[in-house]
Amino acid sequence: MSSSLLSALFSPFHLKTLEIKNRIVMAPMTRSFSPHGVPGQDVAAYYRRRAEGKVGLILSEGTVIERPAARR
Repeated sequence: MSSSLLSALFSPFHLKTLEIKNRIVMAPMTRSFSPHGVPGQDVAAYYRRRAEGKVGLILSEGTVIERPAARR
């Protein structure tokens, strides 16, 4: 990857009222950590570590409807 592309990844991003310090976006990845769909302290610690690692934007998990197929 060229240095100009790499520097763009670490440059700030602004869109309307959203301001993030870089363009690194992390997808939600904790669904399997939450028994019965209820996040615990381990999920909070997971996201804290990512935030401390300078991720620009972290998308958190959503909720699911109470249907077996919704949790896949």
